[in-house]
Order: sequence, then C-alpha cells, then structure tokens
Amino acid sequence: MFTPDFYIESFQSTKRMLTNKVITDPTLNQAANDFITAQTTFAKMLSKNYIDLSTYSVDAMSKVFFPKKEEVTEAKVTRAKKATA
Repeated sequence: MFTPDFYIESFQSTKRMLTNKVITDPTLNQAANDFITAQTTFAKMLSKNYIDLSTYSVDAMSKVFFPKKEEVTEAKVTRAKKATA
C-alpha cells in the first residue's frame, strides 16, 4: 500500500485538484493536467528504475559479502550412498 507509486499518485492528485480549482479556462486546464500526467509517468519511471537498480546492487553485494555455503545435508547423503554401494 505505501509504495512510491502511492505517494506519487497522492501528491499528483493534490496538484491536479488544485489546478482544476485555480485554472478555469478549459484549454489551459487540459494542458496543465496533461503536464501533471507526464510528470506522474516520469516520477513513476524514476522510482521504478531506482528500486530495480538498488535491488540489483544489494543482491550483487550480498553474493560477494555472503557467499552461499555448500549444503551439509546433501554432502552427507552422497557419502552415505557411496559407502553402501
């Protein structure tokens, strides 16, 4: 619920509501609302790109700082099969 898109939409809807009350000329109002829509699309794109980049960076650093260790349970099962064969 409280994603970046939620905050972007709430801020832009406030701007849209204020614009609709201040600008009474229909042509100017439509142009202002189109501009706000373009800003909304751009802001959502920026937030998505930032989240994707951050996720990738954190995952890449996690693999370096905390490499996966071999699972001990698989090694024990493999050794047990070899011993019985």
